Amino acid sequence: MARPANLDELLDEVEAHLERDELENARVALAKAQALAGVDDPDTLYAEACLAWQETGPAAAAPLLTRVLTLDPGHADAHYARARAAEEDGQHALAIEHDLHVLRLDARQARESRLATPARLERIEQVAYEVLHGLPEPFAERLAHVPVVLEARPTPDLVRSGFDPRALGLFEGPTHGDTSTVAPTRIVLYTHNLLADFPEQAELESEIEITLLHEIGHFFGLEEADMERLGLD
Repeated sequence: MARPANLDELLDEVEAHLERDELENARVALAKAQALAGVDDPDTLYAEACLAWQETGPAAAAPLLTRVLTLDPGHADAHYARARAAEEDGQHALAIEHDLHVLRLDARQARESRLATPARLERIEQVAYEVLHGLPEPFAERLAHVPVVLEARPTPDLVRSGFDPRALGLFEGPTHGDTSTVAPTRIVLYTHNLLADFPEQAELESEIEITLLHEIGHFFGLEEADMERLGLD
């Protein structure tokens, strides 16, 4: 069956309204999408789940997300949302199960779409270099021996430990001044996740800087609340 012509536009409209917390407008756009595609179209049902989450919470969205995955087991966004709902409910094993599906599906999508071209990966590396070399002293000196590594996405073992498969970056190791922990320190940027979330070049470059500064903040001992206050969340 052919996909209705205006369905993607309506679903984009639902998403935009949800981002602005315009729930009534989102409901109107969703009803139009359901009239076109039916209530069992996976993408339309996923939009309904997103609306239910925002209106009521993850418990209301979880059954809808399960229905999406019954209809389309390869719906990566539904797996990701189902994992977050499971986390909220304390079902950590279930969350990891869905997150491993996300990792596999995102990797396949990246390969099929040729998301990470050599030029785009080179640009990520260049922007990261510019951010690091633009740091003022004494921060630059203290970071001189901390490698910044580019990896496509988190490893399966890391995801099995409960790490977000769509994370943009990671800080590993002891913080600056910690002499009690014997472990290497490094900062990781997840290139494929950055490229998937920020297809526009200007937004991508801005997010590379934000993500790198966020992980540098962890190196200097900042907590997540500090990052949010500084606009690095």
